[in-house]
Amino acid sequence: MLTKLVGFSALLLFVFVMTPAYANVTSLSLEKSFYTEDENFAFIGEQEGKEQVFVIIRDEDGDYIGMLSDISPGNGEYSVIPRQVSLFFKDDGIYKAIAFTNDQTENNGITIELEFNDEKLFEVPDIVLELKTIGDKSVEVEKTITFTASLIDSSITDVTYSLKNAPSGATIDPKTGKFVWTPSKSHGNIQDVSYNFDIIANKGIQEDKENVTIIVKQAYQEPKPIEPKPIEPKPIEPKPIEPKPIELGIASFVDKTKDPQSYVDRYNNEATYKKWFDDNFPEYDSIYQAVGLDEPLQIPAPFVDKTKDPQSYVDRYNNEATYKKWFDDNFPEYDSIYQAVGLDEPKELAPFVDPDLDPQYYIDRYNNEATYKKWFDETYPNITIYDAVGIQEPIIEEPEFGECGEGTDLVDGMCVIIDNSGGGCLIATATYGTEMAPQVQLLREIRDNQLMNTGSGASFMTGFNQFYYSFSPTIADMERENPVFREAVKIGITPLLSSLSILSFADSEAEVVGYGIGVILMNLGMYIAVPALLIYKGKKFIRL
Repeated sequence: MLTKLVGFSALLLFVFVMTPAYANVTSLSLEKSFYTEDENFAFIGEQEGKEQVFVIIRDEDGDYIGMLSDISPGNGEYSVIPRQVSLFFKDDGIYKAIAFTNDQTENNGITIELEFNDEKLFEVPDIVLELKTIGDKSVEVEKTITFTASLIDSSITDVTYSLKNAPSGATIDPKTGKFVWTPSKSHGNIQDVSYNFDIIANKGIQEDKENVTIIVKQAYQEPKPIEPKPIEPKPIEPKPIEPKPIELGIASFVDKTKDPQSYVDRYNNEATYKKWFDDNFPEYDSIYQAVGLDEPLQIPAPFVDKTKDPQSYVDRYNNEATYKKWFDDNFPEYDSIYQAVGLDEPKELAPFVDPDLDPQYYIDRYNNEATYKKWFDETYPNITIYDAVGIQEPIIEEPEFGECGEGTDLVDGMCVIIDNSGGGCLIATATYGTEMAPQVQLLREIRDNQLMNTGSGASFMTGFNQFYYSFSPTIADMERENPVFREAVKIGITPLLSSLSILSFADSEAEVVGYGIGVILMNLGMYIAVPALLIYKGKKFIRL
C-alpha cells in the first residue's frame, strides 16, 4: 500500500511540473520588415497556450502610446488586429512594443524595439550585418576568377548578396555570395585595367557594402614604333597655287519641285539608278549632297563590330581613358557612346528615389497628396515625376464627348458599366477620394478573400452587383459634384463598414453564410428598425 501511495504521489508531482501554470507570450515581431505611415501595421508571435494577447506601445520615456490585441488567437500563436501607422507614430524616434497575456502582465511580457524614421516603421535589429574584407584581386583575360563573400557573424542567415557597378558578365549568387567573372578580350588593354565595384549584403533593412577592385592584367603588347629612315632633303620647288574648290550646289538632274528624299530612295532601292549616279556624278560625296539633304547619322557607327556585345564598347569607354579620348576625337557627331553603338542611354533616377521601391508608389503619392506634389514641383521644376522615377509617362487619351464616373465608360453618348464583378466600390471610392483608402481596401478584401472564395458568396455577389451598379454610378457622380452630400454619405455608410468588418473572420462556407445573415440583420436593424421605432415613438410623443 505504501509503495502504491508513493508511486501515485510521484505521478501527481510529474503532472504538476510538466503542466504550465498559465500561458506566456514567447515571441513578438512585426508581420512585415517595414511599414510606411499610410499602411496598417500588425504584430505576430507565439505563445504557450491560447490566451488573448495584448501589445502595448510606449515611447522612449515610457509614456503610453496605444495598444493592439488579438481577440481570437490560435493555439500557440497570435496575430493582432492591424492598425494604421500614423495613428500611433507621429514623431521620429525609438519605441517599445510589449506583448503579454492577462496572466503574464506587462512587466513579464516580451519586448522589442521599434524605430519610426522618415515615414517608415521597422523593428530595430539585434544583429550587426558586416561583410568580411575581401581585398583586391587580379586576373588575366579569358581566365575565370571566383571567390565567396561572407559575413563576420556566420550565424546570420537569409542574407541576400548583390553587385553594384560590376563589370559586364560578372555575377554573384544572391544566397551563397559566390562571385564569378571571366573577363573577355574587350576588358583588356595594352596595360593593366582596374575594375572597381561594390558587393552588397542585405537582410531586412540592414545593408553593408564591401568595395572590391579586380585588376585585369595586360592583354596586348603595344607595337613598337618603326623609326623612319632619314630622308635627304630635296630642293624646295614652288608649289602651284591650287584654285579654290567650287561649291557644287544641287545637282543638275534634281527637279526642285519634287521631294529630295525620292532620289535617295531610288538610289538605295534601284541598282541601275545607283550605277548611273555613281558613273555620272563622281564629284559628289553622296546622293544626299547631290539633292541637298544632310546625310543621316550611321547607327551603329562604322567602328562597331555587330558580332560583339555593344555593352563592351560602353565599358571600355567608361574604364579606359585612351579609348574615351579616341572616341571623342574621332566621332564628335554622336551625342554619346550609347548612340554610337545603338543602345538606349540609361535614365538616371532622382536622388530621393529608392530603387527597391515600386516606382508607382511615388506616382501615387504625387497624384494623391497635394503637399508631396507641391514639394516635387518646386524641387524638380525641369522634370516630371515619371522622369524622376525612370518610367515612361503614359499617354492619356481624351474622351470622345463628356465624362463618366469611375467604373463606367462613354458608349454611344451614354455612361455604361464596364465592370460588374471585379471592380471597386464606386460609392466608397467617391466618398473617401481614392481606391487606396483603408475603407475601400477593407471592402475589396472581404469581397475577394471571403465572399468570392465560396459558392454562396459568389452567387450573392452576382445578384448584388446587378442591383448595386444600377444606381451607384449616379450616386458617385453626385458625391464628386457636391462635397456636402459626400460628407453625408460618409456618415451614413460608416456603421455599414464597421459591421462588414465582421466578415473578415469568416473562413468556411458555413461561416460566410452565418456571418452574412447576421450582418444583414444587423444593418436592417440599424437602418430600418431603429429609425422606424424612433419615428413611431416620436409620433406618440407628439400626440401626447
